[in-house]
Amino acid sequence: MIVARGKKTGTLYMTSSCRDTLAAVDAGANSSLWHCRLGHMSEKGMKMLMSNGKLPDLKSVEHKMCESCIFGKQRKVSFSKGGREPKAAKLELVHTDVWGPSPVPSLGGSRYYVTFIDDSSRKVWVYFLKNKSDVYETFKRWKAMVENETNLKVKCLRSDNGGEYEDEEFKKYVHKTGSRWRKPFLVHPNRMVWLKG
Repeated sequence: MIVARGKKTGTLYMTSSCRDTLAAVDAGANSSLWHCRLGHMSEKGMKMLMSNGKLPDLKSVEHKMCESCIFGKQRKVSFSKGGREPKAAKLELVHTDVWGPSPVPSLGGSRYYVTFIDDSSRKVWVYFLKNKSDVYETFKRWKAMVENETNLKVKCLRSDNGGEYEDEEFKKYVHKTGSRWRKPFLVHPNRMVWLKG
């Protein structure tokens, strides 16, 4: 089946059939079609091409609403920076969370890990745990280490509502050492630590 006949001129085929010309003229007169063919060009750009004779079949540029252009110009709403608390001093606020259990244990047999993130410096400490119940002892070791290294005290610990932090002995230790504990009102993972994971 032959659709059209034409002569190749450079990289373009010029058709000579009357029927094809009528179809091309009909398609050429549609400014919405040319708008799409030209990569969703602006109305101003299309008018400039038309005035320079680059779109001879187009009589006028009538821009109708183009759904693709609307979607292409949309942006995601950025997160508000107004709700962020002022930056804390070093070890003033530490975020913590536990991940696990891993379906496959590590070579050392660990199936969990706990993270501690300093809000000020964004320094991250990661400790691998064999059991979720090891969080309390790991926290005590970590707290002693960082306080010894920096000569600063951990002032506030922020965690999610995970059961690993519900141990009464753990709570008493945190309060006895002069730290505060901050938890979210809703049950959800600690966002700061979750983003690191």
